[in-house]
Amino acid sequence: MEKIVGPIHGFYVASYAWPSPDASRYSSYAKICRHKPGSYWDAQCLFKLFGGEEHATVACALAMANLVAREHIDDLPSLECSTFGLGMPFFDASSPAAA
Repeated sequence: MEKIVGPIHGFYVASYAWPSPDASRYSSYAKICRHKPGSYWDAQCLFKLFGGEEHATVACALAMANLVAREHIDDLPSLECSTFGLGMPFFDASSPAAA
């Protein structure tokens, strides 16, 4: 099962849960993407994350993958800001440093 959420600070999270061989537990994975993917498998991602294994349900597995991704996104500069969160008014198109 998969789930796509976002945008979260400009990023999208594609989560996936996979059952154990005996289908008693689930493992989870997440991908952090700049653009909304059509599916987990088609996601062009910046990061791939492991959400753990031994989750009791699919919902728990997807929730943990999403939580791990959100914690990772909290450490990234937001894509919703054109300067990636860095206020640099001194760099403009006419500045020699911008070249």
